[in-house]
Amino acid sequence: MTRTTGTVVDQYMALVDRAVHEPEALKEFKTVFAPKATVLFGELPPVTGLADITEFYRSLYSDLVDSKHVWTTAMLDEETIEVRFITAWRTADGQLGSQSGTEHVTVDADGLITELRVLIPQSDDA
Repeated sequence: MTRTTGTVVDQYMALVDRAVHEPEALKEFKTVFAPKATVLFGELPPVTGLADITEFYRSLYSDLVDSKHVWTTAMLDEETIEVRFITAWRTADGQLGSQSGTEHVTVDADGLITELRVLIPQSDDA
């Protein structure tokens, strides 16, 4: 079943896009991430714990002046949501970028994210 609204992932994506314009929105990560959650973002080292995850995203998006995600979600099982996304952004110096990928999000019994794994396809532009 595919869903596009109502999951913790929808709240997370909306927060990330908002945080580009409202950095204080990152404080709301406590409403989507479990305190000891882990984020695995592509090939970067894992980030664990709400404080470190918040700072990771603050740094990741610090140079952006605009960002927009479009996504769909599918429940793989009772604890795992698969997210297919496309994101586009503009940096402070006017550069544009885009990326697509898949995320696997594990949630706990309270519906909070315990693990978010971002799978970015490898580019052929090596």
